[in-house]
Amino acid sequence: MKHHTPPEFHEQTVFVELIGAGATGSKILAGLVQLHHAMLELGHPRGLHVRCWDFDMVSHSNLGRQLFTESDLGCNKAVSLISRYNYHYSLEWTAEPQRFTAIPMGYPGSAILISAVDSRKSRSEINQHLHKYPKPYLIDCGCGRDYAQCAIGNGSPELPYPWQLYPDWIDPAKDGKLRSSCSMEDALNRQGLFTNQWIATAVLEFIWQLFRFGGLDYSELYINLQTGRMTSRPIMIPPRKKVAGNRKKRKAVS
Repeated sequence: MKHHTPPEFHEQTVFVELIGAGATGSKILAGLVQLHHAMLELGHPRGLHVRCWDFDMVSHSNLGRQLFTESDLGCNKAVSLISRYNYHYSLEWTAEPQRFTAIPMGYPGSAILISAVDSRKSRSEINQHLHKYPKPYLIDCGCGRDYAQCAIGNGSPELPYPWQLYPDWIDPAKDGKLRSSCSMEDALNRQGLFTNQWIATAVLEFIWQLFRFGGLDYSELYINLQTGRMTSRPIMIPPRKKVAGNRKKRKAVS
């Protein structure tokens, strides 16, 4: 069953909160620039306004896996990327060099939150601010060494938030020991070079489907690079509740 994009998403600025500008988030941000321009060319009146959140600084181990250069070393990730795209593409997007706090931004109802973080603790913090947005879409993504998953929801019965379906995704008690990579080799031992690109593309495809095709036929994507398989979960419309009272049975039509 198809989920249809709300009309306001086609009529006004769509605000995007990108939370995380690392291995996955930096690639999502590059795709959002493409998506914004494609939407304008196809007739959307305003396109996207993106606000990127990340408190981390660019280190040498980030070069190569994430979309940073040596000139970015020591700078904040969100500020570096947003400044670059604003300059080259004449945008007025926003960088927040801090943890996500959902600072009010004048949302008219068209908002998409993208969770590109690497811990359940960070997802839990995002979840605490979700109520501040009027019926937003939430896209959550995560990666392992050779696998990735991505899910979208807007809190409706047909499209619940990913964390409503999978509460363990925001359970900090299930976080393993986090460690920062001291080298690119160390990072690649724990995550494939192109795993993040696969899942970033999945996130962007969800948004592209919402605007180009007016809705979604699936709400989850699972990618296994070891087996070369991608699977999806179709959107399931919940059955209507039965109305109390006696009803006459209809005769079958032959």
